Amino acid sequence: MSKIGKKLLAAGLCLGLAVGTVTGCSADNAGKAVATLDGEKIDYALVNFMVRYNQAGMQSMYGSMFGEDMWSSYGPTVKSNIIENVEQMLILEKHMDEYSVELTDDDKAKITEAAAKFMESNEKDVLKAMTASQETVERMLTLTLIQNKMQAAIIKDVDTEVSDEEAAQKTVKYVMFSTADTTDADGNTTSMTEEEKAAQKEKAQQVLDAVKGGTDMDEAVKAIDENMSATTTSYGTDNGSIDEKVKTAVDSLSDGEFADSVIEADNGYYVAQMQSTFDREATDSQKETIVSQRKSDKFNEVYDAWKEAAEFTQDDKLLDEITFTDTFEIKSTETEAASGETAADTGSEGTEGASETETVSGTEASSETETVSGTEASSETETVSETEAVSETAAESETAAE
Repeated sequence: MSKIGKKLLAAGLCLGLAVGTVTGCSADNAGKAVATLDGEKIDYALVNFMVRYNQAGMQSMYGSMFGEDMWSSYGPTVKSNIIENVEQMLILEKHMDEYSVELTDDDKAKITEAAAKFMESNEKDVLKAMTASQETVERMLTLTLIQNKMQAAIIKDVDTEVSDEEAAQKTVKYVMFSTADTTDADGNTTSMTEEEKAAQKEKAQQVLDAVKGGTDMDEAVKAIDENMSATTTSYGTDNGSIDEKVKTAVDSLSDGEFADSVIEADNGYYVAQMQSTFDREATDSQKETIVSQRKSDKFNEVYDAWKEAAEFTQDDKLLDEITFTDTFEIKSTETEAASGETAADTGSEGTEGASETETVSGTEASSETETVSGTEASSETETVSETEAVSETAAESETAAE
């Protein structure tokens, strides 16, 4: 499929957009209602535009890895996530008054300017394929900024204080000699014989004997099997993936102590050492996780109630006309570095998408406040649709919530 390079100006960046030959009928559907929320029509052009931006971001990130056929697998998911996010944007917009959220005249002026720059910087065939118009681009930027501000407002009063006791983490180091079933390429499952399991236990015992004699665990493991290595992990009262039998065996140990004997679990034999009964770094990290979860829970509590009360319908037949026959791809230009601060610099969580700009397509747009809203679309589908100015405003609202 041939591609025509185009320049795309968005999010304060100079970008190039390559688009394959346009074969669809997207432009013909502009103005049609692809969905409704409480009777309010959602324009096909808006949804298609957001889908195309996400497509371009994903193609730039993963195209070389998965090839152009990737859209037969990922296309439906991208489209579904966009629809879900548009629904959220519109629901949040309806409830702005409840949180005294508004767009300032400056916000609106920056959105208008950004949309105009976008339209001026892209050629007609690209704009047509994306169903992009001044109105559509402005609408997406407006909804995105509202979404960011609403997310920040909803979680503003979440308690961010977490005690050491609540977040306390212990860190252990262990090696496991597996006795789990194995499955071959044909799907055939094989279980270990008792003799094979005994051999695995003997290996674990050899490691335990070595470390008790003063040998470093990593060295002891390598002496048994060059392909194996010890694992270090942290856990707390309510978190951690460590096997419960291992946890029970090490929980009362002091720093540096090993479990007295080989630990027999359902999936294998363990040799374990308590490295720290209070890991400061891991505890601080868990505090952040707890706060993030509180914010997520608060947002979901509020949003889910609004969503339940709303009536959302979609035109599946019309949505089916948003296909992935055409290929879009974003290409950075040499002027990108000089283009100024991006959304990623002003509050994007770090989905490493096209040009590292803040996502508007999934549900983690207000990422500095670590809000989530029901899906993980944004971590896989990136867009560069926000402008630097709009992003700065969103970042300011997020900062106010922290």
